[in-house]
Amino acid sequence: MPVEAKIYRILIASPGDVIEEREIIRKEVDRWNAMHAEDMKIILMSIGWETNSTPDLRDSGQEVINRQLVDKCDLLIGVFWTRLGTPTVLGGTGTEVEIARARNEGKRCMVYFSDKEVSPSKIDQEQYRQVQEYWNKLQPTGLANRYNSIEDFKERVLRHITSAVQEIAREDKERRAAEQEAKVTEQAIGLPIQTIPTASNTEISFNTLSEAQTSVKTLLDSRFGVQDMEDAKEQEIARIQSVLASPDFGELFSRQPSVETIPAIAQILEAATTPSMYALAAIGRYADETSPEWLDIAGDWIERLSTRKMQSYDWANYIKTYPGLLLLYTLGISALRAGKINFLQEVTSRQVYLREYNRDYSLLDSIDPRYVFYHDISQMIEPGFERRFTPVSDHLALLLKSKFYAKEEEGRYLDWFDFFEFLLSFKAIQTKEHPYFGSFIWRWETKRFMFKMIQDAAVRQGRYGSGISDLFGGDAKLKETATQYDEIASQSKIDYGRAVPPNYISHLIQLAKTGTRVSSYEELVNILSPKR
Repeated sequence: MPVEAKIYRILIASPGDVIEEREIIRKEVDRWNAMHAEDMKIILMSIGWETNSTPDLRDSGQEVINRQLVDKCDLLIGVFWTRLGTPTVLGGTGTEVEIARARNEGKRCMVYFSDKEVSPSKIDQEQYRQVQEYWNKLQPTGLANRYNSIEDFKERVLRHITSAVQEIAREDKERRAAEQEAKVTEQAIGLPIQTIPTASNTEISFNTLSEAQTSVKTLLDSRFGVQDMEDAKEQEIARIQSVLASPDFGELFSRQPSVETIPAIAQILEAATTPSMYALAAIGRYADETSPEWLDIAGDWIERLSTRKMQSYDWANYIKTYPGLLLLYTLGISALRAGKINFLQEVTSRQVYLREYNRDYSLLDSIDPRYVFYHDISQMIEPGFERRFTPVSDHLALLLKSKFYAKEEEGRYLDWFDFFEFLLSFKAIQTKEHPYFGSFIWRWETKRFMFKMIQDAAVRQGRYGSGISDLFGGDAKLKETATQYDEIASQSKIDYGRAVPPNYISHLIQLAKTGTRVSSYEELVNILSPKR
């Protein structure tokens, strides 16, 4: 009788000198299916450019492979021996690009490097050198393995596939459970789950991240895409506002804030905002950052939910802008990772009318986490968070990972989360005197990534350097902002100095411009204050 099964796609990525290994991966995938598919109700499908991609003259060959294979795979297996591969128009070889894209999308990657013997006269020495450099780059991340024979490779692949599939299946189950819980919560507070009618009869749904991504991709290719997304945005904003105005929600606000009421309020708002979060994550990743229409959709979505409408300093008035904060982080991190800095520029340049002051303020002022969770309210966002330095940031980091990056290695995810919060803090210097210092102030393990990105911006190098520099108005403004930031950070200490905001950004920029790259705080200290 028929059995329902989940299909996971395994992309085989490699240059052309490991044909035998590619075939072994396919055979081991078939072997895994024979051993486990029926019991686990999971079928693995091996895919590769030579068998599963179709011609498309609209894009370069690598862009087609990325769209058709990398974006759809659940697991990537990469293999190298003597060649790194052929460079592409996207920078790096095809296999490098595929691995980088899969990693950026939070997908699990297993990369193998062969130590099989080979005659030096039969290899391209430059290619071989590049392979070794790539090994040195990946090895610290924990992605890379070495094997010394075909039998060794065969044994490793099957064992690692089994382990990876178990983890993917577990994370998939947890994510589906979380999505179902969100749907139940929405229904419980009167938000029916339904698709959104559109002018072009295109079915739009933001009920899951996958549905949101499909909807946004469809609208990007649609003649009525902008109009349909505008309509969808209005409906989603109305849904959230109906929750904010509901009697049940008002009853929670009538109570004294506590470790019971604040988490309950946060969870209701998170559930109500989740479809919009999925939509903006997809927009940040896929939409055209040069399109004024799509930039305005994203910016307006966040701005409308970040406006305090009541003339009051009551904590309830502030926490009602939590949906705007959720959308800011969702869009910002997604767009930053995709290198679409214009979305950050659009949002951070927006002004929001604050009725209690009867004037416009920077959007970053309006939904500063210190104000959204006013005074001691932040300590109540989760039970046990009352002694944390940055409880709101810590809560958001956990929440966004579970919704969008559940498969991603923890350290890599936190690199991006902390760097995004740093950019918000840094950008706020241009609009206010006291920026919000997030969890990056105490999480030392993310500093290496932050150092690299700051220095790339200083010299406008790498995928993100120029965009980040432009976010602050170019080189001169970047340097000026860094000086101001360091002055403020030097005077800001949290918990008697145990957590201190970084106050050395101008030094990093100056060193980068002179050709000196710094990878750690200790290295920076040694350069600035050499031992005698």
